[in-house]
Amino acid sequence: MTVNIDTEDGLVNGACGKLIAIDYGKLQKTNETVPCRIWIKFNEEKTGRKARANFHNVMRNRNIDLSLTPVEPVVRQINTRSTNFKVERKQFPLVPCETMTIYKSQGGTYEKVVVNLKKGMTRSELYVACSRATKSIGLYLNGDFVPPKPPEPKDAVAMMFKNMRSERMLKFSLEFPEESQEERFFVMFHNVQSLNKHIFDVRSDKTFLSASMISLVETWTKPSDCLEIEGFKIIHRRDCNDIRKPFGQITYLKNDLTYENITEKYEYSGKNHIEYSSIKIDDICIISVYNSPNSSFDVLKRHMNEVITISKGFCENIMVVGDFNINLKVKTNNKFIEYMKSFGLRLNNTLNRDSTNAKTQIDYCFTNVIGLKSDYFESLTSFHKPIWIRKREVLTKFHFDETEDIHTNTLFNIDDAIIDDQSDVMEVDEEFSFDHHKTVDKNEQIDLDMSFQLEDLKVNDPSDMMEIEEQSFSEDYKLIDS
Repeated sequence: MTVNIDTEDGLVNGACGKLIAIDYGKLQKTNETVPCRIWIKFNEEKTGRKARANFHNVMRNRNIDLSLTPVEPVVRQINTRSTNFKVERKQFPLVPCETMTIYKSQGGTYEKVVVNLKKGMTRSELYVACSRATKSIGLYLNGDFVPPKPPEPKDAVAMMFKNMRSERMLKFSLEFPEESQEERFFVMFHNVQSLNKHIFDVRSDKTFLSASMISLVETWTKPSDCLEIEGFKIIHRRDCNDIRKPFGQITYLKNDLTYENITEKYEYSGKNHIEYSSIKIDDICIISVYNSPNSSFDVLKRHMNEVITISKGFCENIMVVGDFNINLKVKTNNKFIEYMKSFGLRLNNTLNRDSTNAKTQIDYCFTNVIGLKSDYFESLTSFHKPIWIRKREVLTKFHFDETEDIHTNTLFNIDDAIIDDQSDVMEVDEEFSFDHHKTVDKNEQIDLDMSFQLEDLKVNDPSDMMEIEEQSFSEDYKLIDS
């Protein structure tokens, strides 16, 4: 093909195919029989797809192969110096082609390419010719291949690439929580905007599948939809009744984890639409929320007060994550942050970050748990960005005996500690730094804030147990691939 007929449809200069059939018609003035349409089988199936669709009925009625693409003559006006007459040329925009020059091939891609090698070919010519093939298995070199000389050390392009590698490296700031080297509990929350439509995307997303818990809102699902994900169990689900609409929630949990449903509720009364669920996993109540943009702030506060109060009756550690449809980039909406502070919950996401493609921040997380980190991820299917929340600390409990109980907040790095028996004190190789201490009787409870480094804790007597809340503090690093 020699001209661009329809660039979106792939009918462009350089497109190659095979001539299969010719349609003839008669000119009205001279009754002369001339070709009026030709049928081409292009090398690429996607080339001419729209043109084939426009002639679908004609092709079916005439029993024409549906893989053929119709091409009709094009008219080009030729400019002349004279204004007394106009010259037009009408012809098919095709030329016979068994070979083409390297320059003519630019912009084209082909399954099979034969490059006729000749002496003196430059690097750029070789690159253009060889890169026309879609795969190396379809590239054939005819002749003796003589590698071209490498670029000069001071070559402008080579210097530019060297400069980019050393001084202009791209900093990729998106963090993948599944790449953490430690086994940590983490949650993925997402306003998925039709789970039935995007269930296969979720099932194949490595980040979602690596999560301990997946909480999705605006699922638009019906009870008949099959929404199973391998390796997960559905622990909460609310569907639309008859018509798919911006409604519904679903929560998945890894098969090996246990849970307790605390409460769930929804209000759908025309203008006001809010729904939530509270699920206790280990020692944290995770509250997932969807709040419609039409709901009033008073309605949202009423429901938040209700679900947080109920959840705190089961455990003190609370995490509230959701699509609240309150844009925190608007300063007047910071009243919602202040309201959540009244429950002891702080905003866990960085303020003024985008959570939607409209550059608003309406999806975020509140918590009172120390050591929770959360950030936004990317989605190719939804207007909203997913949120991941990861637990950075490991909570474990030990007890000395029935009469002694030690609570410590420790920096999590254990070197060596040995408890020989019930009466012995704990021996640690590293230096202890106590914020405060006092001597007490044997049966009194001791509360200590300690900072020490431990690696190996051995309890020789099975009756010895120590209760510890360990908190691991880690810095965040951005890795730059050189």
